[in-house]
Amino acid sequence: MIPAAFIEKALMNTLSNSIGATAIMAFLIVALTEELGKFVVLRFYAFRRKSFDEPLDGIVYAVMVGMGFATLENLLYVYQSAQLGQGYQVAFLRMFLAVPAHATFAVLMGYHVGRAKFDLARRAPLLLLGLFWAVLFHGAYDFFLFLQGNPNISDSVSDGLLVGGAIISFIIAIRLSFKLLKKHRRLSQRTYKPTETMSLHKATPKDIALIRDLTSRIWPATYASILSKPQIDYMLDLMYNEKTLLEQMKNGDEFVIVYDEKEPTGFAAISRVTPQLFKLQKLYVLPSQQGRGTGRFIIGELIRAMKTAHATTLQLNVNRQNKAKDFYEKLGFVITGEEDIDIGNGYFMNDYVMEKAI
Repeated sequence: MIPAAFIEKALMNTLSNSIGATAIMAFLIVALTEELGKFVVLRFYAFRRKSFDEPLDGIVYAVMVGMGFATLENLLYVYQSAQLGQGYQVAFLRMFLAVPAHATFAVLMGYHVGRAKFDLARRAPLLLLGLFWAVLFHGAYDFFLFLQGNPNISDSVSDGLLVGGAIISFIIAIRLSFKLLKKHRRLSQRTYKPTETMSLHKATPKDIALIRDLTSRIWPATYASILSKPQIDYMLDLMYNEKTLLEQMKNGDEFVIVYDEKEPTGFAAISRVTPQLFKLQKLYVLPSQQGRGTGRFIIGELIRAMKTAHATTLQLNVNRQNKAKDFYEKLGFVITGEEDIDIGNGYFMNDYVMEKAI
């Protein structure tokens, strides 16, 4: 609150009474300054706390920051207005408009900050998006309020714009806030016990297009720091074209797709090498789903099925530079060897061979 107050006081009197200047004051000087102040506290204090452990906490902390801001701001406004004999009137109006408005701006920001906490791949865009929406709604609200005191606009026009702008933008923010809260509640429930909403479905040739789509969204993010782009493109074309995937299914590779509710989020493929040994040929999960237990869920379900088939060992290959090796070791896999597989065009797959007793 304090930095915002100093910045606003320093800049407010430097602008004219034009409509453009009013917009600059509303969106850039007031809305951006105040929402940025809240954002800094939310991002660099609350965001880092261990207690920020589910997406809904983004809204919880953002609203608390916003209400703290609104409390001090109200005290200052009411104190200043009391000097003119209008303290009660200002307090009453702000109770129904400004205070709830700060809460709704906070919900818009907090929703995206909460998502950013658990989506490493899109963290920066989500954080900026939260700040953007809060500034946009805050600026729209203030813009129509500030027009009330603009000498270039008649009282009737300014009153109409106030009702048609500030109030309507506030109502939109309220409705959107409730929608976001409802959506966020479901997201937090899924994050708290994510595997409860997951299921595996056996893939058929009809699912090849879906497998290819998932691969195109997963591989670049997974291997960008390990393999060159030409090698990634070559391997995708070699291993994930429709003909190859269809042949693998016909030759006994069993593909499964993991769904989070109705959303496909990854896939796996296994094959039986011997009566006791299965090999995990593929396991890929969307970056947005990583860290939610999806990979662990897939392997757990596959092992359960393998035990029913009286298998004793699950084997897999993993690139020697892939951090997934640490994930597999946590699940009980151990390195049993290394392989350098020539895949043509001068490229090799440099893998660890890992096994787990089941």
